[in-house]
Amino acid sequence: MSLVAVLPSSDSQTHDPLATGIDADGFPLSSRELGIAASIAEALVPAGLLTSAGGEATAQRLQSTLSPLPSRYVRGYKALLWAAELSTLPGYRRPLSRLDPAVRAAYLERWACSTNHMLRNIARGVLLPIRTAHFDDPVFYKKVDCRYRFPTPAVEPIERWMRQVTEGSRVEEDLELECEVVVVGSGAGGAAAAYELASRNRAVLILEEGHYFRRRDFDGRPRTAYRNLYRDNAISVALGNVGMPVWTGRAVGGSTVINSGTCYRTPERTFNRWRLQYGLTEFSAASMAPYYERVESMLGVGPPDERYLGNVAKVIARGASSMGLRHGPITRNAPGCDGAGVCAFGCPTGAKRSTDVSYIPEALKRGAQLVSEAKVESIQVVDGRARGVTARLASGRTLKVKAQAVVIAGGALMTPLLLNRNGLCNQSGWLGRNLSIHPASKVMATFDENIDMTHSIPQSYSIEEFADEGIMFEGASVPPEIASMGIWFVGKKFTELMDAYRNLAVFGFMLQDHSRGRVFPGPQGSPIVAYNMSRADARRMQRAIEMLCEVYLAAGAKRVLPFVDGLYEIRNRSDLDKLRSMTLRPGDFEVTAYHPLGTCRIGTDPKRSCLGPDHQARDVSSLYVVDGSAVPSSLGANPQLTIMAMALRAAEIIDSRLD
Repeated sequence: MSLVAVLPSSDSQTHDPLATGIDADGFPLSSRELGIAASIAEALVPAGLLTSAGGEATAQRLQSTLSPLPSRYVRGYKALLWAAELSTLPGYRRPLSRLDPAVRAAYLERWACSTNHMLRNIARGVLLPIRTAHFDDPVFYKKVDCRYRFPTPAVEPIERWMRQVTEGSRVEEDLELECEVVVVGSGAGGAAAAYELASRNRAVLILEEGHYFRRRDFDGRPRTAYRNLYRDNAISVALGNVGMPVWTGRAVGGSTVINSGTCYRTPERTFNRWRLQYGLTEFSAASMAPYYERVESMLGVGPPDERYLGNVAKVIARGASSMGLRHGPITRNAPGCDGAGVCAFGCPTGAKRSTDVSYIPEALKRGAQLVSEAKVESIQVVDGRARGVTARLASGRTLKVKAQAVVIAGGALMTPLLLNRNGLCNQSGWLGRNLSIHPASKVMATFDENIDMTHSIPQSYSIEEFADEGIMFEGASVPPEIASMGIWFVGKKFTELMDAYRNLAVFGFMLQDHSRGRVFPGPQGSPIVAYNMSRADARRMQRAIEMLCEVYLAAGAKRVLPFVDGLYEIRNRSDLDKLRSMTLRPGDFEVTAYHPLGTCRIGTDPKRSCLGPDHQARDVSSLYVVDGSAVPSSLGANPQLTIMAMALRAAEIIDSRLD
């Protein structure tokens, strides 16, 4: 491997994730805006048995939350604050902050629970950051016996393979490197492909836009993780009839660093659909089994320790058993997990085998090189063949890479933007289209017994009965400020539910969606996601909500909280029957998304796919895509194992074609 000398990574310097992306003034709220936020917090969160009253302290925490965000987001939130403040002028002749607190709370509740989806979403856009800021509070955590922050190692050993890592923020000159294969992205697909190629003695260079965060950087705090590990500070929202957040990672390890460690193989019914619809005869459960086995061995996939399943799993098991439903623990890639409960915020113990602690180190041990904080902007094509890439480093310097093959693995949101920017992979017109997202939702419930969500595996248990319908029920235990995001109440009802946090259970589900979306280029290189949920998917979403409500009731829940328009709470079978008689539309329930796939799909028909079955681009040779964008359709299971297995298969093909 011919590499120009680069600056070695130095552990003596501390990486400051706030050193970039913040304006000189930090974009703070003005004193007037702080007052508006405090008045909203006062109405939203009255004092409870455990909950302190909202007010100026909440507004100050909100200020701290907003400070690291890009200016466009801060300006947007300021606009929402002013919209709330001035919205009461026509009816009350006074701004919102000047209303009596009780009147203010009643007004906000009507607004947040409006049947007008646009008004409701605006109201929730105002309230959600205030909710999370209020409960991002070590005092409340202590009251409900939750650990607020995890200790980080005072000294972390510097492994020999870290010499293979260069931080782009520390490079002080333009660089030119040469390798056999350059891999863009270090998540599930990129890391697995890099490892496989390095294992075959190929000279591999991995480029990652994010930083290489280590255990010392994982303190278990959502706000820290959003800032460091999530793309766009975890505030990307799909535009359409459901308005859902779409979360992806931006760090060495990609989204594997922030997922819950759930490991499923794709069911045969999905592979069968690929064969019938896309001509992908090479793919089946049997043909992919050897690749799955290799991935599962690398990740240490197995059943979780029953000690850490948690009480949410116990009540779900109780309810599902009484209804005769199949259920059981979820297999995970976290041997040695101690139930810290913060998988989505970076594993503080290193138990979760995300690619930053599995495939990437193993690739580096086999001679691969990694440059972090390197944003690839262009792909060089010579005589119809991909021959390298150019990246902008965080230091402002340029990195040019010459390679025999280029492997793109930036994820289903970023890969199509890079390819489109370079005029590649779009002869079919499908680039950036065909987006599936595994839309997910949740139902809450309160019990007389202690649930204690934060001392267990967040996603430890599943109801498997409806998998063939494309409905996967999976655990969703969350810390207090994340729980507050899913509660639509305002005022006393909100406070009462947060006071009952230790008795609160959250369980979720996701759909194998038939709806599809699209990715567009947005400001400053961020993706804009458009997605409309079909009525058919909305009906399945309603069926899943109904089933989960019934499981909770069968388990002895005192209150079941589906938070759907027109019915926020269920206490008995009569209420459940009312839910079943309703016809919910897209947008009538909360939806989130975790698994974007399909925006540069493989297939055999050049008119319907961007890549061939070998993952190679149709319009340029030696250019391959091995991330979730290459997956042809929604899987009906969490995708990380399948993306890795497909990447191993693609890496074998790439290796066989190198000179």
